[in-house]
Amino acid sequence: MIGYLDTSAFVPLLIAEPSSEPCRRFWDDADVIVSSRLLYVETAAALAQARRMGRLSDETHTESLLLLDRMWSEIDVTEVDDDVVTRAAGLAHELALRGYDAVHCASAEQLNDEDVVAASGDQRLLDAWAELGMATFDTHGQSGHRSRSAAEPSAHDIERSPEAPR
Repeated sequence: MIGYLDTSAFVPLLIAEPSSEPCRRFWDDADVIVSSRLLYVETAAALAQARRMGRLSDETHTESLLLLDRMWSEIDVTEVDDDVVTRAAGLAHELALRGYDAVHCASAEQLNDEDVVAASGDQRLLDAWAELGMATFDTHGQSGHRSRSAAEPSAHDIERSPEAPR
């Protein structure tokens, strides 16, 4: 399985979140992890916000940044080039996505591989990927016909939308 992570599926690997365990299993089950270069800055910003809100101590914040750097080196990074930006702009309009979510949507789509499973905790992004025929993994385990439940993240039975190749 090629696992694509958005920020909501990556941050729980760095700090304790309700979805940390499903995200860890997804990471471990994937043969390769891929994400957009934007993941790094989005994650750093999320960690900084958690520190400002008092969810992380200075020490825990520093440790999570070090872990970010270690894990980042294990991710195959997709670049945000003109094609991705153009496609993301279209997806933002067509599928009512926010800017960074549209970039993640386009970045995962450009992989164009039936082994890609796109992970997120954002239902709108999960729905967009499913609309494009991609297999998805819901890190929060919300039930739904398009997303894989976080309770059972095995790569062998990831749910695909009806349009997805098998």
